[in-house]
This record gives sequence, structure tokens and C-alpha cells, in this order.
Amino acid sequence: MSAHHLVLAAPAKVNLHLEILSRRPDGFHELETVFQTLGLADEVALTLQGGMDRIELICSDPALPGGEDNLAYRAAAAVARELPGLGGVRIVLTKRIPHGAGLGGGSSDAGAVLRALARLIPAVRTLDLPALALELGSDVPFFLLGGTAHARGRGERLQQLPDAQGGPVTVLMPEAHLPTPRVFAGLTDAERGPRAARGAGSWHDSRGWQDQLINRLSAPARRLCPQSDALLRYLEARAVPHLLSGSGAACVAFAAIEAPAGVRAYATSFRSRAQLDSLL
Repeated sequence: MSAHHLVLAAPAKVNLHLEILSRRPDGFHELETVFQTLGLADEVALTLQGGMDRIELICSDPALPGGEDNLAYRAAAAVARELPGLGGVRIVLTKRIPHGAGLGGGSSDAGAVLRALARLIPAVRTLDLPALALELGSDVPFFLLGGTAHARGRGERLQQLPDAQGGPVTVLMPEAHLPTPRVFAGLTDAERGPRAARGAGSWHDSRGWQDQLINRLSAPARRLCPQSDALLRYLEARAVPHLLSGSGAACVAFAAIEAPAGVRAYATSFRSRAQLDSLL
């Protein structure tokens, strides 16, 4: 690391537990979830450019939005808004996490930009970074933390948990994408709750997480995406612990497993909070 340049990992996440508790008056849903970072990660290289006053973003995937439509760019812009005179920022984003997968790739990229700026610029550490992260998206605050964490609200009320102990993980990505708003819109009234939260204490035994695997978004995702439905059936037939990842379309098997035809497989594993910046 130089005083002006830093390269960080932006890890994927899986929701080991994702429950919809109720519909909130603000239109969002009250969630209870358990986040877990994975070794599968994008790479965010950030360089401070003195004498300039603009944000530049270069992304390895031309199919993804650039400029102000990219969360990594918007993260730098949010900091620049709070700290006038920040100077120029150049972001080179190397994508490895598939998009439209429910793995939090865009949110993780934004979190990595915030973490990089905080490490390079002391004044950034005085900002309310969790609040800035929440403005960018409901999952972004978690990527300031990493590891295993329980969350409530929209996902921003976070409590660190003991590191979940896991073996091989296989992320399976079909030829499909599921926009998160569409999946939430597809919930039935019964699927929206209300129901009671379990509380963070339920997950303090780091070895018992496989007994609490649930994703309430699986049902609408299966109705909306035949490819995700077929992939979940494939995993059910093999009797391995598995989940739809976030809002899909990816599925995660908590085992080493071959992918069916037409599905990309990413072999990975859990990563702890301590490993957040050492995944590369």
C-alpha cells in the first residue's frame, strides 16, 4: 500500500438466514438475516489523484453500469460530498462475483471503496460511514464489517457473531438474473409476515448454523425464475445443505458439488472478519 493507492478485496456474501418479519410503513420490509462473507471476491484498486477533482471508474465487465450508476462510483461520490476538496479518485474494478446473483457484488464494491478511502484519508474516518453506506443500499453497511453478522431492520442494524465454521462452499449461477425489487414485489401477503424474530442469540453457537438455513425469498424467486427453481431441485435431489443466495438467481451449496449443464460453478469457502482485507 502506498499513501495514495490501495487494493482491497470486495467479498461476496451469502445470507445463511433471511426471514421477512413484516412490511414496514416506509415500504421496505423488516428483515432478520445472518450475513456471511465468502472467499469469492471482486478486486477494488483505488488511487488518489492530487490536482484533480473528479471520480473515474474503470470496470472489467462492460455489461455493468459505469459512472454514477455504479455503486462503487456512488460510494466515492458520497464521501466527496461530505468532504469538499477530497481531490480526484480513480477506481479500477475487477469483477469476479456474478451480477444479478444475490451475492452482494455491487454492495461489496461500494463497501470496499468506503474502506479504502477511510484507510487512505484520515478525515474520512470522522464520517458516519455506516450511515453513508445505508444511503447506498441496504447490504452495504455489512461490507464495512464482514465475517458473520446478525442484522435487523433493512439489514443495517448489525451485530457481529462468532465466525461460522464451514467447509467447502459452491456458488452455482444459472443463466438468469433476478432484480432484487422484483423478487420482493413477488412475495405473497402470507410470505410478508408478520412473524417474530429469533434474535441474535440463536446463532451464537457457530457450529449450529446449518440447522437454521432459511431464505423466505426462495418461493417468489422460484416462481419468477425457472432456472433458479431447477437448480434448487437439483440440490434437493442431492441432499446437500443449500440455499438460494439472497434474492437469487444464484444458489449456494455448502459442499463441494459439480454444476449441472449450463450453470457456472465457483468453488469458495467462508471468510472471517479478520480476513476481510486479505482475500486477494
